[in-house]
Parts: sequence; C-alpha cells; structure tokens
Amino acid sequence: MTPSNASRPPLEPQRGSSLAGKAYWAMVQRVALTAATIDAGYILLFLWLGSMPLAAINVLSIAMYLGAFRLIQKRYNTAALALIWLEVIGHSALGSLLIGWESGFHYYLLMFIPAIVIANTRGYATPMVLALLAYYLGLHMLSDAVGPLDPLPVQSVKIVNWVHICVVFAMSAALSAFYRRTILIAEARLRKQATRDPLTGLANRSHFDAQATEALERSRRSGVPVTLLLCDVDHFKRVNDQYGHAVGDQVLVAMGQVLADNLREGDVLARWGGEEFLALMPASPLDAARATAERIRAAVAHAPLSVGPAPITLTLSFGVAQVHGPDDLQAAIARADQALYAAKHAGRNRVQLAGESATDAVAASA
Repeated sequence: MTPSNASRPPLEPQRGSSLAGKAYWAMVQRVALTAATIDAGYILLFLWLGSMPLAAINVLSIAMYLGAFRLIQKRYNTAALALIWLEVIGHSALGSLLIGWESGFHYYLLMFIPAIVIANTRGYATPMVLALLAYYLGLHMLSDAVGPLDPLPVQSVKIVNWVHICVVFAMSAALSAFYRRTILIAEARLRKQATRDPLTGLANRSHFDAQATEALERSRRSGVPVTLLLCDVDHFKRVNDQYGHAVGDQVLVAMGQVLADNLREGDVLARWGGEEFLALMPASPLDAARATAERIRAAVAHAPLSVGPAPITLTLSFGVAQVHGPDDLQAAIARADQALYAAKHAGRNRVQLAGESATDAVAASA
C-alpha cells in the first residue's frame, strides 16, 4: 500500500488541459506504477512473515493502482483518484485490524493531509481534513477494541512498522519535492508574466525601467556612456490591413528577434508599445549606437520576412539619444521619441540622432 505522493481529493476536474494539469496527471500515473511496484515488494514481505491475508490484499492493491493508471490514460481522472483514495483508506483499515495499530498502516493516512490542504482549491480542505481525522481516530479505537484479527509475532509487527516508516519518509520527501517544484514553476510563470511582453517575450515597460535603473547606476559609477535606441516598424498599419493581425503579430515577434540578435548581451531590449521597441545600450557612445542601429536597419530592409503568404519587405526607423544619468532616463526617452518622429517625417527607413538635423542623418547613413 502506497498513497499517491500528490493525491488530491476526488474533487479534481475530470479533464485538465493546462501544462501544469498535464504534468500533475503524468506524475500521478508515475506514482500509481511506483505504488504497484512497492506493493509487489509487500507481497513478498508478508509471504515471508506468514500473513496470507495481507499478501492477498496487496495483490488487490496492485490491481487498483494499475486500474487508476489506466483510468488516467483514458482521462477519467476523478475516478482514478477515487480509486487511489479507496485503496489507501481501505488498505490502512484492513492492515490495522488484521495485525494491529502498532504495524503502522495508519501512517499512510497522514500522507493525505498536505495533499488535501495544498492541492484543494474549492474550499473543502478543512472539512476533508476533519473527516480524515475522524476516520483516523475511529480506526484507532476500533483497532484497540477488536484487537489483531490475524496477529503476527511482535518482532514481525516491528519489521512491518519499520518498513512503513521508511516508505512514508520516502513518500513524504517526494511529496515535498513535487510541491516545491510546483511552487517554483508558478513563481517563474508569475515572474515572466510580470516582466515580459506576452507576444514577443521581450521585457515590458516596468521591467525595462527596473533594468535600466540598474544599468544607469552602474554607468554613473563607471563613467561610461549609455545610449537609447527607439525604433518603429514603418507602415505597420498596412501590414495589419493587408495581411491581418495574426501576420502583424508574427512581424512583431520577428522584429523583436532581429533586434535581440543584433544587440549585445548586456543591452536591455523591450517592446515599448504597439510596433515600437526600445533598447538601452550601456557602455555605448552615440557613434557606436548609431552604427548598431544602421546595421539593424539595413538588415531588415534587405531581408524580407517570411511571416505571411508571401515574404514581406519592411523597414525600421530609429531615434537615438544619449542618457546623461539615472535622472535623465525619461527625458532621454522623450528625446529619442522626437528623433524617431523626425526620422519618420524625413521619409522613414533611417536612423536619426536626437538634436541632429535630417540632412546630417541622411549624410551619416550614406
């Protein structure tokens, strides 16, 4: 008898489609197979100790765990959990009544407490724990009242108790590890949702601000220049109008990837809004930042994107501005935005430095 190391009460929705749900049910399947294997070992143990009834019970337990495994394969998840619960509750009762409370079969009931409390999301945790407590105490009193129905020698009962302690310790560790992984995965997902643009996977505005603040503080201490690149996909509305928003989304993802591939590891890249992207380049003077922007601009202009029914040729316009310190970030973004507007006004597909005339920008691009 081995309980699921993440057994939930039979309140779990029968069909789950999320990645977390699929991982949970895959884990329950592995637990069912593991439990069946352990019960096979229990058969040998009880045959050795001379308890044929308990050996027979473990044969039935193996059948129940394999049945639960098969039910999950067929996506009858609630039925599978009910079968697992029935096996553990019934097995603990039969074992305790047959060879006594001191054998430790009741330890497995305690495994359900963290599973109920942590996994239950429908508000039934408290009544289910209380029901389990009532069953536990009732089984204890019944075992004391009727005495062992098929007693084993004291030393044999101690051996069974030791085995149960070892198995329950191992299963408790597995239970803790499962929920720890679940928490870490949830935290990582929440962190990603809080810091990443859901479409492109790039930093969102709030995460950009946090990273930029750190980079600018390092720049202040080292004295190296920091530059901003603000770029916009030219005529992006035409893409949406001609090909649809699904293709437009693919264009934004592709542009984000092009920018990320052409920036340095320490640069901070974010989707700034709509079809705009903003990059902060630490330790980069204006000339170097302009050269990077020109390289990206030329690469996009000469490499049509294969994101729709036919390759789409697009261009980017850039506004470039230097940041003079941590307190200058928002002002520098405004200067980069003005430069971007000037690049658009001058014909698009160009790089414009903040404070630079359109004529100088054209000459620098030539």
